[in-house]
Amino acid sequence: MHNNNQNPILKGHGTIMLNKTNSGRSVLLSAATLGLFVLPVFSGSALASEATPAELAELIARQSELLARQAQQLEAMQARLGQLESSRDTVPVASAQNPTTASTQPSAEATASGDSAAIAELQSQVALLEASQVDQSRIDWSGGGPEFISADGSRRLEIGGRLQFDTSATRGSDFEDRNISGSTARRLQLDLAGQLSERVGYKLGYDLSNNSVSMRDAYISSLFNWGGRDAELYVGNKYDDRTMDGATSSNNTWFMERNFVNEAVAPDRGSYGLGVKGKVFGNNRDWHASLAVTNGRLGGNTDRSDTTTYMSRAHWNPWHSGGDMVHLGGWGFYEDFDSSSGNVTNNINAADDFNDNVTIRSRAVTDPESSTAYGLELATSLGSFAAAAEYGQRTVDQREVAGGQSLSYDAWAVQASYFLTGEQHGYSRKSGLWRSPNIKSPVSSGGMGAFQFAVRYQELDFFDEPNYLGGEGDATTLGLNWYPNDWARVMLNYTLWDTHNRSVSFRGPDDGDTLSARLQLVF
Repeated sequence: MHNNNQNPILKGHGTIMLNKTNSGRSVLLSAATLGLFVLPVFSGSALASEATPAELAELIARQSELLARQAQQLEAMQARLGQLESSRDTVPVASAQNPTTASTQPSAEATASGDSAAIAELQSQVALLEASQVDQSRIDWSGGGPEFISADGSRRLEIGGRLQFDTSATRGSDFEDRNISGSTARRLQLDLAGQLSERVGYKLGYDLSNNSVSMRDAYISSLFNWGGRDAELYVGNKYDDRTMDGATSSNNTWFMERNFVNEAVAPDRGSYGLGVKGKVFGNNRDWHASLAVTNGRLGGNTDRSDTTTYMSRAHWNPWHSGGDMVHLGGWGFYEDFDSSSGNVTNNINAADDFNDNVTIRSRAVTDPESSTAYGLELATSLGSFAAAAEYGQRTVDQREVAGGQSLSYDAWAVQASYFLTGEQHGYSRKSGLWRSPNIKSPVSSGGMGAFQFAVRYQELDFFDEPNYLGGEGDATTLGLNWYPNDWARVMLNYTLWDTHNRSVSFRGPDDGDTLSARLQLVF
């Protein structure tokens, strides 16, 4: 008979023992039980503690070792279980024709009874051990920053961000105040993104530059099926899907500054809007369309109504083969200004973000009623070569009581890029924007990284009639980018700029050159 007193389950000490009288067999499962109870504790502490990278790496190594031990124990237990079940199935049955068997029947029955108890015990522990191996949270570092993933993969939390440090020097201007140099922390961003289930996600993005904390992305997202196609819905504050250069992350743009089309042909609220935004994607991931309705922005005034903005963008890849493609795109927006809105004006940097004196200025339109804008995109990628062109136009209408005038201006830009080390330009057919390249020979593997040469020419024209006091200008930029690996980039931009402002400071024709550099880390 099976004696429970001789077969205790000592969970408090992480030890499970079976009756030694079961055909002389015994199974010691201390290591398996220890892994069963200790491993979840380690996983939970990794998620909750504020450990250093070295401590997290050590924790992951210990977790991996425990999982390996569990796998060995599980394999041994399953083999043992198979043997016991086979032994039970082959117990001889007594019969009149086999007196030898009959004489050994009591012993066989005792053995079968003992084996049955051992089998039941092992089956229970195998089930527990298998469950413990499945129910383990983990940490994934493949994306740069840590991503905490629940056992079933449905809940995630990823910590990421970017560091961009810029330096700049301008010379050649007729105005001495424009010939300045210096350094700045352009972007110090920390992102918290994740998902609460397979179809519900979120993101919080903070910018810590300029010795202040500002909120950028702050939204809840949802994945769903719409008309048989994948779709995404965002509620909150999210970066606009507008222009190809603008939709591309600053981590992946070819130049330190986005082009005139994105910077000038923009809604008055800027590139972020608080509201509802949605995207739908083609089944072959060769087109997408987005629609956004926003009403205000984070930190906006709460003593008057907000401007409502309607915005849409779409792209299509009529041809693609591997990484090669042709991109066609278009976008537009409409703004309905509140009657309490002050005025609309633009002051666009012609060189880089550091030098706020080298700008192209528009005149102010007081008491605006509405604004309408549209843009076109064309791009291609062929091997290590890629090129893109964009055009945009905006019209701002004034209320009749203020004079009923209209401000109309446009901008355009063309750019080309070539990877000297043979990489192909990263591109998302799903969303129609540039991605980071895959580095063939990173420095960490003894290589030289990737080198990219790029050139861009762009124009901006606020001067649309003889009596209009807006400015105009153009800029040619040569860029050299070095990617030592997938998460770092060094950028060097040389810009020849030309401005002609007709109002406020720095009036008249002027030109010069600006040399800029950036060190970027992404995690």
